[in-house]
Amino acid sequence: MSQQQVQGKVMIRTAILLFCKDMAQPLVLYFDNAQKVYEDIKLLINSTDVKMVEFEPLGPIKKASILSDKIVAVAMQEEKYITQG
Repeated sequence: MSQQQVQGKVMIRTAILLFCKDMAQPLVLYFDNAQKVYEDIKLLINSTDVKMVEFEPLGPIKKASILSDKIVAVAMQEEKYITQG
């Protein structure tokens, strides 16, 4: 097998994986401040109050809304990608 030479800079972005009731796959959301969003969602999961939560992430999903009692877990995932230049 031949190896292809990839030109560009390898970057890392952090995704928030939001696991919800009645959904087979998690929502994958990207934020500039992923660590803060992750901490805020953890607080929502542990809260007994039910709130409507609205996210405005970066990437293909532009806006998402969900009731806080539908969120069952949250995770952070680092992803590598290549930029041209």
